Amino acid sequence: MPALHRFSSRPAAPLSFAVWAGIFLLSALLLCLGTWEPTALTGKDEYFLGLRTPMEMMARQEWLVPFLDGAPRIRKPPLLYWLARLSYETFGISLFSARLVTVLAGALLVVATVGIGRRLLGDNGTALFAGAILLGSLGMNTEARRLMLDIPVAACSALAFWAFLRWHEDLRWHWLCLTALLLGAGFLIKGPIVALVCGGGMIGLMATQRFPWQALLQRWPAALGSLLLLLAVALPWFLLVRHLHPEAAALAYADEMEARQLANLSLDMLPGLFQIALPWSFVALALIWRGREAIRRQAGEDRLLLVWLLATCLPFLLVRTFDRYLVGSLVPLALLLAWQLRQAEYLPPWPARLGMGIAVLFGGLLAAFTWRFQLGGWYFWLPAALYLAWAWGTPRRQRLHWVAAPLLYWTALLWGLFPAIGVNAVPPQVQELGRTRSIAMFDGPQPALLPILSARPLQHWPRVDAVQAVALMQADGLVFVENDDLPRLERQLAEAGLAARIEGEYQVLASAGSGLRFIRKGAGLADWQQAWQHRDLSPLMTRVRWLSLMPAPSAPTAP
Repeated sequence: MPALHRFSSRPAAPLSFAVWAGIFLLSALLLCLGTWEPTALTGKDEYFLGLRTPMEMMARQEWLVPFLDGAPRIRKPPLLYWLARLSYETFGISLFSARLVTVLAGALLVVATVGIGRRLLGDNGTALFAGAILLGSLGMNTEARRLMLDIPVAACSALAFWAFLRWHEDLRWHWLCLTALLLGAGFLIKGPIVALVCGGGMIGLMATQRFPWQALLQRWPAALGSLLLLLAVALPWFLLVRHLHPEAAALAYADEMEARQLANLSLDMLPGLFQIALPWSFVALALIWRGREAIRRQAGEDRLLLVWLLATCLPFLLVRTFDRYLVGSLVPLALLLAWQLRQAEYLPPWPARLGMGIAVLFGGLLAAFTWRFQLGGWYFWLPAALYLAWAWGTPRRQRLHWVAAPLLYWTALLWGLFPAIGVNAVPPQVQELGRTRSIAMFDGPQPALLPILSARPLQHWPRVDAVQAVALMQADGLVFVENDDLPRLERQLAEAGLAARIEGEYQVLASAGSGLRFIRKGAGLADWQQAWQHRDLSPLMTRVRWLSLMPAPSAPTAP
């Protein structure tokens, strides 16, 4: 089998262990900043599912099958929840220990990108530049700071592709076994999507005639053994769960298929990729457009990276997509950008200015919000925004400034500015209730971060169950509910023969699914005008109440 073609006539010089350790530790340090903040960026998939599931596993002394609200949580594979529980057991239950899992996965994704770049591009400087581009993208900085599935599965897939490249170069069977192990681990995080980054890279190799697929047939014992290893890692848990919980497994599969809306054309991928690649989005588009003729004519590195990028993106045209699903696409995008910027003799200023302008405008709106309502935080954003504008205000500054400015900007935005807004803030009194009383959160749920702050999974009620409600009443427990949902809760309690008494309330900017949707549902222009004029957030806040339960008063008897 021929060795991989490289740009340079000689392979990249080996990097020392200290350099690799420095890349990993620096990436982990930058990505972990602010992860301990209870008002940092979050979303319902994190605070409702990711953070609570490992806590309930601990409470039930359950390792094999994740549980949530008393039922098997098997819509997603278990590895992320196993890792989060291991972190809880090691460092204690906290936001930092939960998010440490994805922070470390993000650092590994950067390391994998540098490793792949060295072997595909044959140049250490370009590979390191690609790692810095990836680390400075918006998607990496938001998703690596939350306990979510997407960064860990992308890290497993990228590391698998790196191991495959190692095997392709020296044909040592243990690299192919490592590829299988990493793909199996990724399958246990998020299922078949683990094939995207690694498989897209292999498609790029074949499209540029770097890797004929017949080579695997020629070495079929190693290929077959690795396939069996992959199946041995990935499948047993699914088969065991199907045996232990057949009804739950069938329901989870049906729900997942319905949620993904397979084979339905969706263009969500296009704005999603532009968003997570900020501020590099328009620079990448301009470079691809400028080099389109060379890419079309030559089966070289540009074509390989572009085919790889397209292979990781285009499948999402046929499935309902959130922007975080595309974080794996940032790996080939970063490598393509790094290589083309190295070759570019001239880059027009507008792509850099447009990407920088959108990033600064996005942060500027949040900064104006915190300034107007005297929340602080804007003074962290301002110098970082000025630095980004200076570094990206001309077509090419020094490479160091080009990569350092986005890194500092997203850190200032996500650590300094956003937590100052106070989204999902939980008053100390409510945190104490979470630690000492039995708690149920009615459909929502709010307080979003109360389970992790009280180190208890707590209950979530999508609707009132009479047995659960009576048990909570007997335990002198409380129900938390958003004010708009209170009438629905009271009707359902009445059907169960119970009533509720309001014990307290507070107001908060509460997440509504997405981390950036924190204004009260139903708030209109008049509410905004009132809040802005009086510098008072109350019209934009969600009112959260807690209630105690009691038997419903019996109806009066007729005389």
